[in-house]
Amino acid sequence: MSTPVIENYFVCIGAQKSGTTWLARMLASHPDIFVTPVKEIHYFDHIRRITDHLNDRKRRSRYRKYHQRMWTQWSRFAEHRSQWAWYRDYMSSPIDDAWYARLFAHRGNRTFAGEVTPEYAIIGQEGMEHIRRLAPAARVMFIMRNPVERTWSQVLHQCRSRGLDVARRSLGEIVAMVEEARFRELGDYAKTLDDLSRTFSPSQTLILFYEEMHADRAKALSDVCRFIGTDFAPGYFGELARRYNTSQEAVLPEPVRQELRDLLREQAAAVRRRIGRIPAAWEREFGQNRAALRG
Repeated sequence: MSTPVIENYFVCIGAQKSGTTWLARMLASHPDIFVTPVKEIHYFDHIRRITDHLNDRKRRSRYRKYHQRMWTQWSRFAEHRSQWAWYRDYMSSPIDDAWYARLFAHRGNRTFAGEVTPEYAIIGQEGMEHIRRLAPAARVMFIMRNPVERTWSQVLHQCRSRGLDVARRSLGEIVAMVEEARFRELGDYAKTLDDLSRTFSPSQTLILFYEEMHADRAKALSDVCRFIGTDFAPGYFGELARRYNTSQEAVLPEPVRQELRDLLREQAAAVRRRIGRIPAAWEREFGQNRAALRG
């Protein structure tokens, strides 16, 4: 069988806890953009056996929740009912390239289609090349966030997932969590940037910073729409100020912040070396050692 080709395709591989849910919700409201009803498809990390987000149990759970929404959110019944065929294909087997391509055949009259899965940042160059085989003209977005703030947000998320009280974790316990292999891998901006640059042309990649996106959300969406290839109008996006997937509230203690700065300073320096700049918020975060940051 020939490899299916997905036309007018985009994907966001932003790092975890970097605003990818907000971007997905905003793009889904654009009249010419289709975003998969399940935000994170996880196909490329699944096929490389990095995660198990596409196992039968998790897919069935998402399917049940879809039906629950359809039969309880009456004001959105028509919207949910229109997704039935998409979920039918999502639940089909086998999970292969043809399966993945079918998920973008439900775009209707919308020209552009895509998805948002942060874990694609860790699929490596071979995984990136898999994306390119299925979508040679793919548009790929990568969102980065201040490494200290992103890591702390991920710590809060992991504590909640593991049933832990972050306030009761010692500095050593938090550092041990941050140094877990998968934790480090998910925050390795330099490797993701290298994998992207080796696989896609500069015109096919858009590097975004969380801090700049949320300082001027309208401008960020305008830049994203232009990159994807469609038009921008503020009226397309009715909830620009809304936040999604907020972590539990917990102030980052200064000793933890300083430890994270020391651990993550090289990541900020590596980003600067690769793209020539970092946001002002990162400069302030790591400004105690500017010479080291310049690398």
